[in-house]
Parts: sequence; structure tokens; C-alpha cells
Amino acid sequence: MGIVIVKHYPFKKFKIKRYKPRRKKKLTVQQIIAIRDLPLPKNTRVELARDLFMLSFYMCGMNAVDMYKLNKVDILPKRIEYSRSKTAGRRTDDAFISIKLVELARPLYLKYAGALSTRYSTHNALDQALAFGMRRIGKILKYVELEFYDARHAFADTARNKCRFPVDDVALALNHIDDVNAVTDLYLPKDWSIIDEIQAAVINQVIKISTKLKGAA
Repeated sequence: MGIVIVKHYPFKKFKIKRYKPRRKKKLTVQQIIAIRDLPLPKNTRVELARDLFMLSFYMCGMNAVDMYKLNKVDILPKRIEYSRSKTAGRRTDDAFISIKLVELARPLYLKYAGALSTRYSTHNALDQALAFGMRRIGKILKYVELEFYDARHAFADTARNKCRFPVDDVALALNHIDDVNAVTDLYLPKDWSIIDEIQAAVINQVIKISTKLKGAA
């Protein structure tokens, strides 16, 4: 009948790697504040790293490549709407997200929106500058292996473990796709107010602890 029976498993040598959670300790809110308040020389890669790190934290873990693509504006928008570059091509929703431009993020947005693509020829060049800056900040503050992506991890950790938001809602704020609920998501429009609540609660943690630290000084 022309049926060929394969008697061996052709993928025996190949194994799917399992995701292992990072053992690296997440930054505390106090450490985030220390980074924010660190005095640094103007117009340096270290200042750039500190500023964009904080902008990422305020904007629910926004990636550097998406900051690189921001356009210069004359009037501040109420929300920043974009498709996350890292996963846009792999998702039917183009990884679109809408984040509120909160007050703490506005001066940083004005300073860097549209300027990053002028200052650096590619987003990879920006990544290299950020890596250099974060290493210097980590050395000053004695934070082990400090990286730009730690802002995203710190936002998620604060949202879940300090503010007690459900994992699904934190994933929404991080613009992660949920394979388990992929079909259900087709029936549900995105509610950006959920992200607004998480963002506000995380930033409120920073404000509250900053106030305590000032009072103790």
C-alpha cells in the first residue's frame, strides 16, 4: 500500500528546553528609589540608563526598543499606545497595549521621546549604552548584575507581591500573551483601566516609601 513505517524516533537527539525561573533577586522599592535619586553627570550613558530605567518602571516595564521608536511630541498624550516589538510579529493582536502616561513619567517622556533615535543609530546601540550605564549604576550602589530589564521584573514583583494583584492582571500589564486563555480572550475586549489600577498602585508604593524615607532622614 506504499505505507512506510518509521521505526525510530527522528527527534531523539533534540530536547525542548524547559523554562527555568530566574534565581536573581528582584529589586525592592527602596532600591528603585535609590536608583531614581542617584546623582549622575548630565548627558552621560549612566544618566540615560537611570532615566530610561525609571521610565520603564513607571510605564509597566516598557522595553528599550519601544522607547527608541517613540516619536517626538509637542503636546503630551494622555496614553502611550504601541505594539510591543518583541512579540508583535507572533501575536494576532500585534501585541498592542495602551499605558497611561502618569505624571512621574512625563518629564522623562518629553526628554527622550524622539531623541533616542537621533542619539543612537540603532536600538541595539541604545541597548549597549544602557548595559554600560546599568553596570556603572550597579557598581555605585553595589547591586549585583544590575540590568535594564530589572525594571520590568521589579514592576511585576511589586504589582504581584506587594500590591497583591492577580497574576493574570499583572501579565496583562506586562503585555504577555496568555496561551491558556487565548480562546476566551477573543471574546473579551482589553480593559486598559485594569492596567491603570496596577500602574497606580505600584507607583503609589514608590511614593509612600519615599515619603517614609524622607520622614526618617
